[in-house]
Amino acid sequence: MQFYIRKSPITPLIISVPHSGSYYPKDFLKHKSISIKKLKIMEDYKTDTFINKIDLDLADILVAKCSRAVVDLNRSRQSLDNSMFEKSLNTITNEEILLIKSGLGVLPSKCYSEKIFKSKLPNNYISKMLEKFYDPFHKELDQRINYLKSKFGVVYLIDIHSTPTLSKDKYNFPDVIIGDNFGKSSKENFKKYLISHFDCLDLRFSINNPYSGGYITRKYGKKDENINVIQIEISKNYYMNEKTFEIKINLKNIQNIFKNIVENFNFNEVIAAE
Repeated sequence: MQFYIRKSPITPLIISVPHSGSYYPKDFLKHKSISIKKLKIMEDYKTDTFINKIDLDLADILVAKCSRAVVDLNRSRQSLDNSMFEKSLNTITNEEILLIKSGLGVLPSKCYSEKIFKSKLPNNYISKMLEKFYDPFHKELDQRINYLKSKFGVVYLIDIHSTPTLSKDKYNFPDVIIGDNFGKSSKENFKKYLISHFDCLDLRFSINNPYSGGYITRKYGKKDENINVIQIEISKNYYMNEKTFEIKINLKNIQNIFKNIVENFNFNEVIAAE
């Protein structure tokens, strides 16, 4: 993990980048049956660079190191696929059951239609991966939310992702997808503030379609408790070549947008406008 945590925060702003990691631990490599090159498409490639221009005094930042093909930080800790392991698990069915069946639980079993592992995994693999990569991220995020809430009375979390083009017509797929769990995870004015920064560049954007926010948005976003969480998905096609992974000049636009979002953010004005 890479945590940039302020000692004396002057804003109640947090940025998380949970799918940018490209590290593959030895325990994972020992069991995988698929090439790292193929797994690379599961990463939110270079999303950690979206925030390169941000003033670190203005936001706490949490960036994943481990690949989401190994551990998906944007899933519930209980989203485990019983069929992946040598011994049966005492798991409770949760809201992410469809993701689990698709091989996209907290420990993914598939890279699109291809199986990631060559055989069933030993059950101690679960604790090894979750305790090392999942728990530190969520512990830090939870603590930081609670601290900023106690200090400012309000928290604003931006959860950054990228998405492959889900349509054959790349020109009609949105450049930016804003997810606020259908209005449950954030008050309206924070969403409007974020949208305004993308709208000024005439980027195509959509709200809650096809993504309304993942586990981080659903778990931490509690607008009635002044904890505002919004997921932002940037189309990979906008800033990179999805086949060659070559970065486009548009990446600079994204970097400048997030820089401006953070530098121009006045939480007192946002609160007053609610």
